[in-house]
Parts: sequence; structure tokens; C-alpha cells
Amino acid sequence: MKGEILVIGEHRDGIVDNITWELISKGRFLADQWGTHLAVLAVGSELDQLVDSLASSGVDLVLPVQHTLLEKYHAELYTTAIAQVCEQLDPGLVLMGYTYLGMEVGPALAVRLGGTMVSNCSELEAEGDHLVAVRSVFGGTLQIKVRLKGEQPHLLSIVKGVLPRDNVEGRIAAVKRPAVDLDQSSLRSRILDMLTIDTGGIDITKAKILVSAGRGIGGPDKIPMLRELADALGGELACSRPVADMGWLPVAHQVGISASTVTPCVYIACGISGASQHVTAMRDSGRIIAINKDPNAPIFRVAHYGIIGDVLEVVPALIEEAKG
Repeated sequence: MKGEILVIGEHRDGIVDNITWELISKGRFLADQWGTHLAVLAVGSELDQLVDSLASSGVDLVLPVQHTLLEKYHAELYTTAIAQVCEQLDPGLVLMGYTYLGMEVGPALAVRLGGTMVSNCSELEAEGDHLVAVRSVFGGTLQIKVRLKGEQPHLLSIVKGVLPRDNVEGRIAAVKRPAVDLDQSSLRSRILDMLTIDTGGIDITKAKILVSAGRGIGGPDKIPMLRELADALGGELACSRPVADMGWLPVAHQVGISASTVTPCVYIACGISGASQHVTAMRDSGRIIAINKDPNAPIFRVAHYGIIGDVLEVVPALIEEAKG
């Protein structure tokens, strides 16, 4: 691969999103392996408070792209701004999160730059001068390896939470403020409102311990029991997609490739069979403990510890032990 590595940073309310730190960690490793430089780009209207933290994150160059029209997210404006900076920098590899930005801006950016785009990646490794990514296909039922070929830049969007956030050796990064030319009159769409999901302050991606409910618990009346276990362990409550779909828990608690990818120290799967869409999003947890009456449940294939038994009998015993 030729050229520099560029990370598209994300932030909200003056705070850098975790996906950015994960991408910087992986980007630093690849840059050192290939003997090239690592840059991070942030888009917005007021970025001064972010520059210092990004400059000390282990990158070689920080590119704050500031413009009054970039105060709020707009796919067309963000694509144009990032494309103009990429044309100036000419990176060989662009890394971004598989977020609303990566899903919407990534493909459009690849077309603008004439590059190669691979989305929804869960792993990323270098094989010599080539880059190999692992991504989900067919709704997460299969994982495939993709070796990137074709015209650079190569653009990849990575699922949040799957890359380790390693400590990167500090270095003094240069700061360059590229100018961009944006024209609001050329836009084909406008933002009417920004809708957000009320998470109730819950962010399961940051939890160290997760107690996760599956359809096998029997019904919504069993949720308080699992919540009691989560509280006793100092963790959070999570769930599989069927539980969220049936309204037993809000979608903010859902673990899966269509929801949140999690990597807690301990993941306790209660009555979860282990569909591939769920397993893909939690398989990198430190310790996976599965409780299920079915000894052939797929969840046991990824579990470090398996308990074949009734959740309604096992969980109360765990609560008693945790409180004792």
C-alpha cells in the first residue's frame, strides 16, 4: 500500500467518540508496519477543544476542518469537505466507523475519490503490502475475508467496539487547518430535524459487566430478576434482538450487528440461543458465561463457561452468591 493513512474522526458535544480512538490505535499499528504516516480528520464548526486531545493521541497530523456550514451533520456537506481534504492529502487508506457517518458518507466518498470501499468490517490486518478485512454478509450468517485490490484510496468502515483500543505511544502531532469550499445552494437535501433514541442514559458499549436477556427467560416479568443480578455485579442489563422486538426492553439494551457491539469483561447470556447476528456482536467479550436449558444451543460454542440449566433456577443462585 502506498500513501498515508487517514482516520475520519467522530465527535459529539465536544467529546471524541470511542470509535475514533479505536481507529487511531489500529491506524498507528498499520502506519508503523508500513513505514508511513497517520493523520486524523475532524469535521465541524468549533473544533479547538478537540485538537489538543487528538494531537496527543499518537497520530502524526491533525486536520481540523472548520466551517460554519459544518456545525450540524449533513451528508452532502461532510462528503464534500472530506473529499476536498483527501484530494489534498492523497491518502492510501481511509478508516472510518461503521456508523451513520460511515454508512452514508463512506460510499459517496469512495465514488468521489475513485477508490475502493469495504464496509461493516470486524477485523483488519496487513498481509505484506496488502490489507485484509473481515466483514459480515447475509445478515451476519457468514464472515468473509476480503483482500483489497483496485484503485487507492482504500476506504473501510469498522464496526464500533470490535477493535482493541491499545495505548499508543505519545508523540507531538502537527496541526494543519485545511480550507474547504462549500456551497449551500448546490445541496439537494436539507435537514429538517435530528431524531434521537432515548437511551435513558444507558450505554452498554461501555459496561464492564453485562447480564443479557434472551427469549428463553420466558417473559418480560423475568426482566427484574436479571436486573437484580446486573445490579449485584455492578453491571448493566442487555438483551438479544427478540427481547427488544417484543418490547421487553428498549432497543438501547440490544446487542447485535444491527444494534450495539459490546466487549465487556464479563458477558452473562441468559436464555440466549446464540444466533450469529448476536454472537458476532459479543464474541470478543473477556469472559462469556452462557445459561441455557438446551445443551446444543449455539451460544455454548463461544462461551468460556456454560451452565446447562433453567435460568429461573440458576440466576437466583447467582444473585445470592453475588450479594453474599
